[in-house]
Amino acid sequence: NEYKSYLSFSMLPVFISLCITITSYILIGIFYLGTHRWPTAYQKKRVVFVTAHPDDEAMFFGPSIRYFRSIAKDIHLLCLSNGDYDGLGDTREEELQWSSRKLGFKQGNVKVVKNTLLQDHPRDLWDEDEVAAEVTRYFKAVSGDILITFDSYGVSGHVNHRAIARGVTHAVRTGMLPDYTVVYQLESVSLLRKYTSFLDCFMSSKGTVYSIGSLSDIINIQSAMKCHKSQFTWFRKLYVMFSRYMIVNTYHTVSA
Repeated sequence: NEYKSYLSFSMLPVFISLCITITSYILIGIFYLGTHRWPTAYQKKRVVFVTAHPDDEAMFFGPSIRYFRSIAKDIHLLCLSNGDYDGLGDTREEELQWSSRKLGFKQGNVKVVKNTLLQDHPRDLWDEDEVAAEVTRYFKAVSGDILITFDSYGVSGHVNHRAIARGVTHAVRTGMLPDYTVVYQLESVSLLRKYTSFLDCFMSSKGTVYSIGSLSDIINIQSAMKCHKSQFTWFRKLYVMFSRYMIVNTYHTVSA
């Protein structure tokens, strides 16, 4: 009993120090809410977000969507599948419409691609030429200026996300997209950083390009995610609570 009391007492400073450190990081993270770092020239531009499935827009790109809805000339969403892997494609399309409106997309600025070669599947690495063709066609149709999508890992590692990165990079490097196009890919981070919520704001604020949502943005993004009722399982509820992507996005560019 004396040993246990001694051990408990000796660990107390460590516990207090840990609590102070975590609290400090949370407070620092909250301080950065509502801050962004993008070139000022992007005001009044047309921005196109490219995702793989309904719910990607809220799960991963929310802070950036909320930022560009306030400064861009127009924002568009191209979703390359209807998420029909479990046979819920029609339901998920409807959920996407509700979610996208909450985030700030205008009605008519959201398109779900119906392509038999681009079907939701966790083991189907989409053909990069097919992805590049679909993305280029839509981007030109809406006179896009900036394209925002996944990076080569795709945040969660989903092969459909990774295929979009490959396809968009292919479109850039083969000259399929207009010369003036600026492409940003959402940075995938380590598992530890991914689930540190507000704690990651300070580290992310050191990046070249980032969006950190305001408190009202975060509430809006969470509300948009709840529109995806068919996908709102217990582990996605935990994701909403702890994922830094509900709060902050960091990016790198794709060069030709």
